[in-house]
Amino acid sequence: MSDPKIKECVSDKSSCQADKARRLVIASTIGVSTACALFPFAAGLTSILDPVLRSSGTKKNIPWTKVTPIVNLPHDGKPAKFEIILAEVKDAWTTYKNIPAGAVYLSRNGNEVTAFNLKCPHLGCAVDYRSKTNDYFCPCHNSTFGLDGSVTDASSPSPRGLDTMLTKVEDDFVWIRFQQYRPNIADKIPLS
Repeated sequence: MSDPKIKECVSDKSSCQADKARRLVIASTIGVSTACALFPFAAGLTSILDPVLRSSGTKKNIPWTKVTPIVNLPHDGKPAKFEIILAEVKDAWTTYKNIPAGAVYLSRNGNEVTAFNLKCPHLGCAVDYRSKTNDYFCPCHNSTFGLDGSVTDASSPSPRGLDTMLTKVEDDFVWIRFQQYRPNIADKIPLS
């Protein structure tokens, strides 16, 4: 039993070589096309996963932010409002400089400084300091907070007191670790 294609290739070698050349060109084209399609996909996949892999398993390190000279805070403990400007913010692939991040109330007791986030822990409305009643007040849902940040009204919708932040005084400047927290829950859970 002999294969008719073998007989054909033996009798017509030029036709057989042209057929092999066509197969080689088709196989090469498919191989090159596949490589061209996979290369951008693989490069894109690593770019997409880069921020995830870079931050997975590590707790985000919150930088210290310089707020104001300590002499700008009243000695009597009354709160003063200050805007927080972060020197550098990294968002996946982009780095931003001098970004407004929010505001805080700072109060001073000697050389110790307390910082409260300006956002109400209920739904994130801006809290005001009322000098007449010497407390904090959220005008959105009438939550009131004492100077220590605690909820002072039993009917307040706020599930917790005002959010505090770590502070330090270094070289006569007030520094804080500014962070936002999840609203409307009893636990103080940082936002990513």
